[in-house]
Amino acid sequence: MTTEFDPRKFIDREFEQELFEELLQFKTDARLLSITDSGGKGKSQLLRRLQHRCMTVRPRVPVSLIALDQLADPSPLAIIKQAASDLMDRFGVPLPDFDKVDKARLAGDFMTIRATIDLQGASFEGAREVKISGAMATLQHADTVVVSSAAPQALTPEQESTARDLCVRAFFDDLKRYTRDNPVVLMLDAYERAPQELKTWIINHMLERYFFDLNNRPQRLVLVLAGRETPRLDLNWSPEDCTAVARSVDKLGTWEKRHVEECLRTHGYIYEATHVELFYQMISQGMPPSLVVQGMESILRRQQP
Repeated sequence: MTTEFDPRKFIDREFEQELFEELLQFKTDARLLSITDSGGKGKSQLLRRLQHRCMTVRPRVPVSLIALDQLADPSPLAIIKQAASDLMDRFGVPLPDFDKVDKARLAGDFMTIRATIDLQGASFEGAREVKISGAMATLQHADTVVVSSAAPQALTPEQESTARDLCVRAFFDDLKRYTRDNPVVLMLDAYERAPQELKTWIINHMLERYFFDLNNRPQRLVLVLAGRETPRLDLNWSPEDCTAVARSVDKLGTWEKRHVEECLRTHGYIYEATHVELFYQMISQGMPPSLVVQGMESILRRQQP
């Protein structure tokens, strides 16, 4: 069960937050922030802090935070559906093509799916009448549009695969239109726990098409990708591309004594200098901040009257 995020108790990570703020300025080609470190170092809390920033700083930035290890269906479409739900329901981001195609998929209406595929790239200039089986599309220069719909039926596995791919494509096409003038942030956590097939899709499809392809990607779409491991960008793109598109944090910074004191204060503990020294030594010996906070709670709570 996910606990409520309290920004007042969030400590440190100024450097990573500054990198994120730079991405949201859109003054360079950088659109990707990759955060890598071992477990318990605060990656997930950092993502929740960045999410909170998007939702509270004006103007608000539509954001979706997705934990890859909590997807019921570990597939590209599961990522897209959660992102679409977050963006549409909470922020009112219009995703009309995705919504139409996904509803057709769920209804078993492959005629709409097929018509959408057939219409991509088609020209209707000069047409007097256009007949489409199964779907209404946005057409130009057609005086009459006749739509006939076949009765829905269960999709075959091949049709379902086609429909899922089209849903993903439609989602990013919608974002291309929306992000011409508006920013959107997607966040993927726990990358290391995703199945290999999904990792491959993230690298070869999502990153390649929608972040490293400078000519065709959504203009103001930012991705934050975190985990105990993250994609080796240098194995898939040139050093120049990696420098231009990505900002990487290979290890979160270590707390200093001032961070320990700030943590004690924000949690409302009554403490002495010896406690600060004790918890700082725990940090210095490599103990994750999450375990140090647990240690604070255990030791200092026992001392309360």
